Amino acid sequence: MPSFNHNSTFWLLVRYGFILAFVLVVLKAIEYQYFSFRFGWELSLVLIAGVFLATGFVAAHRWRKLHEKEQHIPILTVKEHKLLQGLINGLSNQQLADSTFLSINTVKTHLKNIYRKLEVNNRAEAVAKAKVLYTQPVISQTDAKQD
Repeated sequence: MPSFNHNSTFWLLVRYGFILAFVLVVLKAIEYQYFSFRFGWELSLVLIAGVFLATGFVAAHRWRKLHEKEQHIPILTVKEHKLLQGLINGLSNQQLADSTFLSINTVKTHLKNIYRKLEVNNRAEAVAKAKVLYTQPVISQTDAKQD
């Protein structure tokens, strides 16, 4: 499962905090030099709010792009994981039922749940997606017999 990097998120928020603090100081300096004599406090308040709003939009956009890159890995139950390993090894429904001591209908129900969680429509797609998502090496029956 992809881990959420709290350290980089913390430093991203700290960086934006310093940028906002710096912008606030600059705007206050500009306000005292130029706006305090010509304009009221409303204009400086609007400028500060606008800068904070724009920075918030930029931060939200970057945050969204950061999290869109993370790949969602569905969580399977132990039974579903064993059945998925059987699919990868090329077992039929009957062989899956025999190896897990389940009925064929129960195996089919578990397979439907696996397909739903992996967002696939058939065995071949499930096997292909499982090989991409789950980087843990799955030992096939032929490999296990050779050892």
